[in-house]
Amino acid sequence: MPVPSAKLKDLIEGTVDHHASQRWPRLAEVTIRWRGSYGYLIAHPNDDPDDDEQIPLARIEYLGIPDEWGFAIYQASTEDYRDAILPSGAMTGTPIEALDCACALYLPEPKDHPE
Repeated sequence: MPVPSAKLKDLIEGTVDHHASQRWPRLAEVTIRWRGSYGYLIAHPNDDPDDDEQIPLARIEYLGIPDEWGFAIYQASTEDYRDAILPSGAMTGTPIEALDCACALYLPEPKDHPE
């Protein structure tokens, strides 16, 4: 399994967090915990600045191509990740597509965002 470089990890983390701040205003930030070729997307709500709540969202898998990542959604009922298909119907996509898919399941849609 290919492992993303430190530079690619930093790029993905910054891109995902920036996108989340623009698209998902209820989130203070999105962090990624890396383990081998996998990145685990974790949302941090901005409801209460003193609250350390973390919401597991999804797992992305580096496939060796910077714009093609595997995607698994976090399932709270089993506290595990299950491979998923993106809304586009694709089995792989960008980390931002994975973030938006997971947030659409776990967070209310922003009122001011056109679909």
